[in-house]
Amino acid sequence: MYPYDLALNPFPSSPTPTIKISKIFGGKRHRLALNSIKDCIIDMYSKLNNDIYGDEELFKVITVIQDIGSGKTHLALHMKTLSSIVDKAIISYIDLVQVHPREINNVFSAIVKGFDNAYFNNVLEKLCDYFRRSLAVSPKLVKKALKHGFFDTLNGTSIEDKLKQLLKIKIQPSINHLYDLLSNDFTKSEIQLIVEIIKNGNLDGFVLKSFDDLISTLNNLSSLNLKFFHKLTIFQIDEFDANIQSVDYVKGLINSHIHYSILMLITTPSYYSDISRVSPSLFDRLDKANYKIDLAGSNSYDEINDIVLEYVEQNASKLADTDKTDLSSKIKIIYDEFPDFRNIRSILNILYHSTELSSKKNSLVIDEQSIEDSIKNIYPGLRLRGSIMGIPISDFIKMRKMSIDADYLSLGIKNAVINLIDYVEELGTVKKSEEKMTPEGYLDAIYNDHLGKKIGVTIAIDLDKNKNFDKIVKSTKRNLLIDKLIILTTNITNIKKNDTTFVTVDRWKLVDLLYFSKKYSDNEIKLEDPQKAIMLAKSIQLF
Repeated sequence: MYPYDLALNPFPSSPTPTIKISKIFGGKRHRLALNSIKDCIIDMYSKLNNDIYGDEELFKVITVIQDIGSGKTHLALHMKTLSSIVDKAIISYIDLVQVHPREINNVFSAIVKGFDNAYFNNVLEKLCDYFRRSLAVSPKLVKKALKHGFFDTLNGTSIEDKLKQLLKIKIQPSINHLYDLLSNDFTKSEIQLIVEIIKNGNLDGFVLKSFDDLISTLNNLSSLNLKFFHKLTIFQIDEFDANIQSVDYVKGLINSHIHYSILMLITTPSYYSDISRVSPSLFDRLDKANYKIDLAGSNSYDEINDIVLEYVEQNASKLADTDKTDLSSKIKIIYDEFPDFRNIRSILNILYHSTELSSKKNSLVIDEQSIEDSIKNIYPGLRLRGSIMGIPISDFIKMRKMSIDADYLSLGIKNAVINLIDYVEELGTVKKSEEKMTPEGYLDAIYNDHLGKKIGVTIAIDLDKNKNFDKIVKSTKRNLLIDKLIILTTNITNIKKNDTTFVTVDRWKLVDLLYFSKKYSDNEIKLEDPQKAIMLAKSIQLF
């Protein structure tokens, strides 16, 4: 059993999404992008039977632009999983990275393979339906096209049997009679494609001689999709780059306005910039795309967190609010502290491995240690930058969660500073004072430094103390308890004023203090810790 009572690991194990994984879709920015694409499809689909629109109105260009790992490919493949889209459009997805060399026939072959596996079988089924409808009008021509003769009748082979054989590519029709049968509803070039599909069950062996052939064939495919399925055709071209052949092909496709189709170009900002230099004319066309989708913001914490929770919630019978909060807090810490992981691809990779490790330990949640082990395994050599104590990643996540808890923080830091002073006293660097605290309770600790001066420390993390710096200073001076005052806070720059030192405790120092305090309280101080503890004390100017 996996964490959160999951029957399986919900996170993808590969950086490249599959159709199955792409069914799960989250993120506000991604949903807005998907809605824009749906609007384009709905708008075009509504015009299919309207004669007032010309062919130009039935061709659109959509660009999807953002950095690697932002979910562009996931968005494209997710479209294939939605009935609201596949009921209106047939989609071919190609990854240009996989097309080498970028010759016309290789590009066309990639487009053909980009349709669903059942696509050509569906075309043959629609052709069989056409034969059935034609049988009532032109029975002789249908029989001649299917080569249904006297001996077939004698053997009990029906027209339906012939159609089943045609569907399984077990018979070849009479080409001349097939042209005669289809000529009323299909063009000669469309029939040529149909014949090729009947012969081979696909278009894998269909050879193009020129770019004009590519345009003509794509036009015919789009037209067949309209006539057979009453659907638009979407050509998705992923990883579109500034390769000169790719640029020329795409420019030609846009100029040719493939009928009843949408050309969806998926690229990165860097490629988009390269295209502007290589082909200003194409860049101008892309800049005027009917729908320009920029997934900027898709790598924000809120977007990533929404996507992660969607993966878990879609596979869990029920995800408790406490589990959501816990998981989100861990994602936030990873996101904040590791700039390299600020994209959904990296986070999902970490969570996939963390889920596997948590499962082996029968953990009810994705635990911190599993996250640390995953990061160490898949990103060896990675270090937490800024930690004086050399805090392990798993402990960092725990301490960081504590430091975000406002109710715990003030008391936790107070105890940590007291523990640090106690430890530094054990090392012989300072000596704790027996002086009583001020009656107002502003001082949290008093000690003597190595020169014998009395030092007072105030932990001004909570809002009340943050608003009363003047009262704190006046109180300590009035009672003449100390020679120097240190005020630890989280929101001002380090300054010295009238024997008062204000020290800003950033998130790293907060976490280091909490980590040290835990080790000290649990008697887990190691040989390398004294020097680190002294450095930590100096960083908050205790001496």
